[in-house]
Amino acid sequence: GKEKIDVCGTGGQEVLDAKMDRLLERDAEEEEEIEAKRDAELAEEERRYYLSNRCGKCRRYMKYIQTKPSRMHCSTCDETYNLPQNGNIRIYKELKCPLDDFELLSWSAGTKGKSYPFCPYCFNHPPFRDMKKGMGCNWCTHPTCAHSLNSNGVSSCVECDGGVLVLDPASGPKWKMACNRCDVIIHLFEDAQKVCVEEGICDCGAQIVAVEYKQDKSKLPGGVAELSGCVFCASYFTPLVEKHRAVTRPPGSRAPRGRGGRGRSRGKPKPPKDKMAQLAAYFV
Repeated sequence: GKEKIDVCGTGGQEVLDAKMDRLLERDAEEEEEIEAKRDAELAEEERRYYLSNRCGKCRRYMKYIQTKPSRMHCSTCDETYNLPQNGNIRIYKELKCPLDDFELLSWSAGTKGKSYPFCPYCFNHPPFRDMKKGMGCNWCTHPTCAHSLNSNGVSSCVECDGGVLVLDPASGPKWKMACNRCDVIIHLFEDAQKVCVEEGICDCGAQIVAVEYKQDKSKLPGGVAELSGCVFCASYFTPLVEKHRAVTRPPGSRAPRGRGGRGRSRGKPKPPKDKMAQLAAYFV
């Protein structure tokens, strides 16, 4: 009989096995790339529709619907919450409202516009009688909440009736406080590491503000890192405080006459009768 011949031989079989292994590895790599691309697409989709904002009732993530009017929807509770329009919505430090456990959001009209944190539930269901629908934390009269008007309000606004200048604690390093009623914005303490409203009150009626810079970037007198005082009366704060107007003005508002600028000390004026008169004198 004829002897059977091994065409591949021992070495040839090893080569085929190696090629097969490489093909399998290539298929596995392609599959991993496809999975990675799919995961990236899903992550992008999640980023578009979810703000990592949890519902205070069911603790599940709510869906962010960007089409106007933008809103949040909880599919578990089947409830929809209106949001502030014509601005950017962001997560606010993953902090929660002390009243309802909803995670806070932040609305901003840009670096030259107004900004404020708000609770989606309180925005639609005002918790206090002196609040209306559509109001954020800069209107909230909660007595102890760190995000409320009571904690961040600085002084009355001189441009409108009933408005309050409220510090936006999330606006750093380009810190600003804005009127919660009109379009007045006051930029202050740029590049400061921390700015907060203290319990002390100036003779003019405004709250005392504390500012903290990094030691090598301090803009305070003498290069000190920390200082407290009234942003309207303290002469050492004058170069660091500027008044502006929000870029987006509400319908019917009028442009200011002249330029908003820094106040200057003109001797020791008589104490004003109220905060609004003092602020008006400061910004003349």
